Amino acid sequence: MLACQRWLRPQNVNFLRLSSETLLRLAVYPCTRNISLSVARSHGASMRAWVINRYGTNDELALMENHPAPSVNHAHEVVVKVHAASLNPLDISMRGGYGAGVLRLRRDPRTLLQRGTEFPLVLGRDVSGVALECGSGVTHVQAGDEVWASIPPWQQGSFAECVLLNGSDVSLKPKALSHVEAASIPYVAATAWSALVTTGGLHSENCSKKRILVHGASGGIGTFSIQLLKAWGGHVTATCFKDGLGLVKELGADDVIDCSTTDAASQLRTLQKFDLILDNVGGETDSWAMDLLKPWAGSKFVTLVSPLLRNTDSLGLVDGVLQSGMTLHDKAIRSVVKGVFYRWAFYVPDGVALDRIGELVSSGKIRPVVEATYPFSQVPEAFRKVETGHARGKTVITVATEEAESSSSSRHTDGHTLTTTTHDTDVPHTHTAKHTGSSVAEEKTHATQTHTPSPVMVAAVMAVEGLTVEAVEEGRVETGPAFAEGPEHPGAHCIETESAEMAQSTVTESAEMAQSTVTESAEMAQSTVTESAEMAQSTVTESAEMAQCTVTESEEMAQCTVTESAEMAQGSVAQAAVGTQMTETVDTGHR
Repeated sequence: MLACQRWLRPQNVNFLRLSSETLLRLAVYPCTRNISLSVARSHGASMRAWVINRYGTNDELALMENHPAPSVNHAHEVVVKVHAASLNPLDISMRGGYGAGVLRLRRDPRTLLQRGTEFPLVLGRDVSGVALECGSGVTHVQAGDEVWASIPPWQQGSFAECVLLNGSDVSLKPKALSHVEAASIPYVAATAWSALVTTGGLHSENCSKKRILVHGASGGIGTFSIQLLKAWGGHVTATCFKDGLGLVKELGADDVIDCSTTDAASQLRTLQKFDLILDNVGGETDSWAMDLLKPWAGSKFVTLVSPLLRNTDSLGLVDGVLQSGMTLHDKAIRSVVKGVFYRWAFYVPDGVALDRIGELVSSGKIRPVVEATYPFSQVPEAFRKVETGHARGKTVITVATEEAESSSSSRHTDGHTLTTTTHDTDVPHTHTAKHTGSSVAEEKTHATQTHTPSPVMVAAVMAVEGLTVEAVEEGRVETGPAFAEGPEHPGAHCIETESAEMAQSTVTESAEMAQSTVTESAEMAQSTVTESAEMAQSTVTESAEMAQCTVTESEEMAQCTVTESAEMAQGSVAQAAVGTQMTETVDTGHR
């Protein structure tokens, strides 16, 4: 069925009051428009991407200049040009091989026992960019739309110039956000939604009477969860370290507990009990947090730190699942005895949830929290930063060129973003135009070069103004009368004439080269077709001769066999007649 397959979830349909447009996207309907292709996409195209070729440390990250660029192969797929992507702790874990066996099974069950089939692997679970190509079954997004999405961990990630996504995971980016701001939200939004809504059962209509504890609230998931719960009217208590207290309070937390200087458990016991606890830390949290929940009131302890994938990595798929099941069963039974529920939650991409979150962002109830930004060339530095822990928001990678991102930022100036650090240093964001091996970069390179003066023009202007090469190298070039007076200046007129002649010459040479290339290609194609036809004819002739020879031999063998059979039969008849006559003679003699 050609459609965006977004399955109807009760918590999405009953409680969120989705618009008719979103409900239409949930339905399964036939194709309504043809495939939309981008000019930049072609078979065999390549792009730049940060990949790992084996699991390990930060040293395994490598910038691949000619990584195969994705293209749409199915009706539900979308190719997105990445403008920005963000880094999450999950990417750090996946770089070291976290969940490799389960993810390999999810990618292709046939390769379960074959290690290394996922390489080269591109990391990155968040993306904000522009749709380049859409399959015929994707009708809520068209080529050219600005989109955002969270990427499943078994798919290739967003630390690349382009990424292939499932249409059900893609949503239109809120216009109030730049790409850098938008890239900081999808992963944490999908994870928090899975924990609070899908597993915890919270929604906009029942949250106002709930008390929720967010343990580990200063990271990406924690900061988003606080904003989502406050947007729904919940009472939020947050725990974090000292350097994150100001951020958590600014986001609207009602009570904040400093974990670095006080015993969080003892201080939390002095507060009213909670309806739900969201655990972002793990460890021994459940051993003391269960007593903080309201007993026999449907209260839940939801943790995002489960041992499932770590068990499958260390014990194998079957033993790991069995061990995890026993652990979950044991903790669930113990919690039921206390009158509360124990649950595991997992990161699940959800495009419909992003639609709803986009509405909250547009209304100003949720704002992105960006701690640091890094250019595409400094992805390893961004990994090292996130590995230090104690995040105070998201770390974002800018993939598109500086011009594209600055123009996007100039269109969106709502002032809702919390930004801490930008790592620009001496490395510009315009890395894309420097690598001609990337087909995605060619459009930006062409656009940049059309507005750049030629070296001949610069040299001529320098000569008119009396500037020297040494002044240029030392950075002492200033704008002179040649630019101030315009085309009426004699030097400027000469420059324009030379530039026009050079441009005309370049166009002529390019046309001649293109014509020559086309002619050679046509001749080679004609020669190839002729040779292929001759080979095919020769093959057919030889096959016919072999077949005729085979038939002739078969007929001769059959004729020989028939003749021999007739002779044998005739001999047998003659022998039988002689035997009969001899028998009659013997009988007559006896008489």
